[in-house]
Amino acid sequence: MTNGGSYAGTNSLGDLDLWSFTANAGDSLVLRLGTTGFDGNLNLYGPNGALLKAAASGVDAEIDLTATNSGTFTALVSSYTSGGTGTYVLHLAQFPEPFIVPTGDEGGPMTSGGNYGGTNSLGDLDLWSFTANAGDNLVLRLGTTGFDGNLNLYGPNGALLKTAASGVDAEIEITATNSGTFTALVSSYTSGGTGTYVLHLARFPGAFIVPPGDAGGPMTNAGNYAGTISLGGLDLWAFTACIGDPVNLRLSPTNFTGSLNLYGPNGALLSTAASSTAAIINYTPTNCGTFTVLVSSYASGGTGTYGLSANGLSDGLKLCRPSIKGTTLTLNGVGGITNGGFLLFTTTNVAQPADLWTPILTNRFDQFGVLTYTNVYSPGLRQQYFRLLER
Repeated sequence: MTNGGSYAGTNSLGDLDLWSFTANAGDSLVLRLGTTGFDGNLNLYGPNGALLKAAASGVDAEIDLTATNSGTFTALVSSYTSGGTGTYVLHLAQFPEPFIVPTGDEGGPMTSGGNYGGTNSLGDLDLWSFTANAGDNLVLRLGTTGFDGNLNLYGPNGALLKTAASGVDAEIEITATNSGTFTALVSSYTSGGTGTYVLHLARFPGAFIVPPGDAGGPMTNAGNYAGTISLGGLDLWAFTACIGDPVNLRLSPTNFTGSLNLYGPNGALLSTAASSTAAIINYTPTNCGTFTVLVSSYASGGTGTYGLSANGLSDGLKLCRPSIKGTTLTLNGVGGITNGGFLLFTTTNVAQPADLWTPILTNRFDQFGVLTYTNVYSPGLRQQYFRLLER
């Protein structure tokens, strides 16, 4: 067997079907057996031949286990009751190993802001992966139709970090403590559950996508933005701001209790508010960079439309007001491309042609798209102008 695979078979009278896979000590293992026409029996044997765990069910048997040694493991599929015959599908998920996505099944890489739909068949295990850095704030939300969804998140070392289950809308919020590839497992919480789902991912900080037909993206100084929260939806909006800039946000939901979260340039959750009529955040940044707003439903299963208003916030490249302390001048720029290059120019005559401005700094934006320029301040200088150019 290969991680992520689905393996079908027929259990004839008295049949014993053997399936094998390799795993490493510390791997988290999940096997699930969906059966039709007979009560399935699933046994898992370790590399030394010892029976590690057994599970039986009329339709959907599951084994969850952490491997304590490395080698070849063997799964035995049979009938739990005498005389049972029928068909089955055996599913395997192991963490943190690479996985496949069978033809016609769902799973694979995810991008922040994305919505990923799928169908949970009998005993199904769908694997989805994404990368994150230590300190990132992660939000995953699973909206399900027709079954009680189960959402597990595994870290880069294969450890189970968090789990959530719900009849319609399961959510995981967590701060990553290490960097690497994370894997989400979607399955049914109850035996025999089948139906459809949509899995949503939001990661802070970092760039995000806006799926076609969804709401979100860069703020444009428009003041008012509209959107619709579908089952388990996560809408992301971004703007750049400087230290001390006022940030005023108001979420007005219709037919659901809205949740409004504000995340800072380093991904930290700065403020949160929830209301069925008006969720309000008033915040004054203590650092500069790109900020992200997350709109979602506060309560499980909430859906509806919303209006988001902001006080002239916009995304994009901008220079902040200079700060003068004693004889030191500090100037910040925000909205750059992470590790992208820039040129900073200055002049004392704003009417001077651009090609005559003096370049004073050639460098790269930091990981948050911010630049910092410091220089000696001369009180005798009556005015000084700055211009920023990405390159």
